Amino acid sequence: MEILTGNVNEEKHVPFIEELSDGYRVTIGKPAIHPMTDVHYIEFIELYVDGVLAAKKEFNPGDTPVAEFTVAKGKEVYAREFCNLHGLWQGEL
Repeated sequence: MEILTGNVNEEKHVPFIEELSDGYRVTIGKPAIHPMTDVHYIEFIELYVDGVLAAKKEFNPGDTPVAEFTVAKGKEVYAREFCNLHGLWQGEL
């Protein structure tokens, strides 16, 4: 499966990652949150720290596509999300 990327400020599918004191917050959609309707929604968010899958959160229509993960910090941090209509997207911290 192709992993798509883009500018987080221009493409609502690119995961936006923020560092927290005890981990990371990943939001799908900046500045507007990605839609979460029955026909168009985010299925999951995965957080990778130093190349290893550190955490995953699954979503349903109607949920807010934001995940806070309490994990150890790392040097290389990226997130992936899967949109049921537009595929797999990746964003980096």
